[in-house]
Amino acid sequence: MKKNILMLAGPTAIPEREIKAMDRQIIFHRSEEFEEISKELGANLKKVFKTRQEVMVLTGSGTGSMEAAITNCFCAGDEVVAVELGVFSARMADMAEAFGLKVTRVKKPYGEVAAVEDVMPYVNENTKGVFVIHNESATGVTSDLKAFGEALKDTGALLVADTVSGIGALDFAMDDWHIDVAFASSQKALMGAPGISVICLSDKAWKASETSTLPKFYFDLRKARDFGLKGQHPWTPAIYAIIGLNESVKMIAEEGIDNVVARNTRLSEMVSEKLGSLGIRRFAKDPSYASKSVNTFFYDKSPAFVKRLREEYGIQIYNGQADLHDTTFRVGTMGYVAETDVAAFLYAAEKIITEFEQR
Repeated sequence: MKKNILMLAGPTAIPEREIKAMDRQIIFHRSEEFEEISKELGANLKKVFKTRQEVMVLTGSGTGSMEAAITNCFCAGDEVVAVELGVFSARMADMAEAFGLKVTRVKKPYGEVAAVEDVMPYVNENTKGVFVIHNESATGVTSDLKAFGEALKDTGALLVADTVSGIGALDFAMDDWHIDVAFASSQKALMGAPGISVICLSDKAWKASETSTLPKFYFDLRKARDFGLKGQHPWTPAIYAIIGLNESVKMIAEEGIDNVVARNTRLSEMVSEKLGSLGIRRFAKDPSYASKSVNTFFYDKSPAFVKRLREEYGIQIYNGQADLHDTTFRVGTMGYVAETDVAAFLYAAEKIITEFEQR
């Protein structure tokens, strides 16, 4: 018998407590009960984001909140700078271009990050935004958002952060780091079911939204904020997913976000140290910015390794994205992952890798 263990880059495993919360009859999304659930979720998301701002809950994946960030804060023709480190950061640049923004891409080789000094030469008085991915899960690297916030806080440019695979697993402080727009989704370190995204705007970003001329309707954040203050949503939301996310975020708040981040970091280091002893190195060029939520490793036998883990041990990880599919694998330590899960993965990994190398 084998027990399935999910250590994916997303969707991540869902806690039993959350599953039980969703195992109920549907409720009306305009009821007092649902309003209380929504208000509780909003209050706890503020703790996770470390912000005094409202965190809006949208029905849609993280790509939906990415679109909301662009359509609510910018105009066609606006000049923006986009850091491109992999598949997901490239998506943000592609989307900005689709909405008519003038995008300057700062590209780094896969496995590297862009430092502030790499990006700021492209920022001038006409720059309306700088798009930085917090954690590029395709390549397993983490950007220094705090440094970008410090560099941009007194400029006219908004710091827009994709923290889909960062929030809830890595250090993050919306207000103290001067982040203007941050968005994420439910199915990563927040441990929720897929289908929900969350987004938060600073005062600076809300002011920019007043002059945004891009079309918006379903993802109109001013409507989302106004309804959210009453525990409501402008449209029929994904009720069950919100009920579940409320429970998982409540669990994070109960443990304390700093404790959650520390636990995730410890599990990540367990994986890195053991695989390193087996000769498997991280894909990140420098360990100082290697991701601690989606641990990405170079291995020329990755497809066979991932397949053996799944079929023989019931342990699910996944290969890299796009061009990295056959040469890397990714191990998620974020979310509902226990030390015993990591131990089981490392036991199986050692057996498979040792066998491969003896051939």
